[in-house]
Amino acid sequence: MVTHSDTSAYPSTIDPAFLSAHLQLTVTTDFACSTLGLVNSQSSDAVLTFVDQAKFITQLNANTHIKAVFVTAALAQQLRADICSIIVDDPRWYFFTLQNILAELMPVSETVIAASSKISNHAFVDDFGVVIEGDVIIEPLAVVRAGSHIMSGSVIRSGAIIGVDGFEHKRTTKGIVSVKHDGQVIIGKNCEVGANSNVAKGFAYRHTILGEDTKLDGLVHIAHGVQCGKACLFAAKAMIAGSVTLGNGVWIGPSVSVSNGLTIGDNASLTIGSVVTRDVEPGKTVTGNFAIEHRQFLKNLKKQMTGS
Repeated sequence: MVTHSDTSAYPSTIDPAFLSAHLQLTVTTDFACSTLGLVNSQSSDAVLTFVDQAKFITQLNANTHIKAVFVTAALAQQLRADICSIIVDDPRWYFFTLQNILAELMPVSETVIAASSKISNHAFVDDFGVVIEGDVIIEPLAVVRAGSHIMSGSVIRSGAIIGVDGFEHKRTTKGIVSVKHDGQVIIGKNCEVGANSNVAKGFAYRHTILGEDTKLDGLVHIAHGVQCGKACLFAAKAMIAGSVTLGNGVWIGPSVSVSNGLTIGDNASLTIGSVVTRDVEPGKTVTGNFAIEHRQFLKNLKKQMTGS
């Protein structure tokens, strides 16, 4: 199973001086964070997050990685005593505005392409921020954007797009914030991304990862921060929403939709057209809209058809 842990590469420590310089905020309590993250982030670094709903307070307080929080005055009283409360009127706006500032500061290196890779003259690869290892094949009209790392032996089929920004637009009291993606897409060894599929890059605190030997059919959408283990198979038109975690050997059937933030266990199977809105345990097969355990689905279907 791929873990949630990612190490950011922000060039600056996030502390009161940084917030003063970039957000014009005055914070009197000292703190030092090395990464941003959400309330469930499991980074080994000190995390700065935000909270604007009471339902997330318990989860936030249980996460010892969190050291500072953008928070309203009304919710600040409920936070763990050792957390630095940064009191603001709109925590969501400040957090994602800071994310965009940090994204602009991220260092970018020149693209590195192994000599043994085979890249079509009709493919596009960014000049900066891409690593393509040996024996990679990139077919015509494929696009590889900055932030992509494609490991040896992988194949990117025609029309596929690797490393595009994900769909992350946040409604705030100050308007919609379109969030910049500063993380990576890491495609493991011997993977295949099918024709016209899309794999979005993640954030510095949660990269998008396809594990070794994972195969995507055509027209598959992998959103930002999705992390899957080895030898997962995605059939055509599957849609995996942001920050989903998949174990090893998972089967995703045609036209399956998986809601954001879920965990799909090792060797689970999601059958054709399933709409998955809850975690799936290892080895389980689920079916339907909304998806339930496959045998229960068949029992329910038989009952509807026969009345018994």
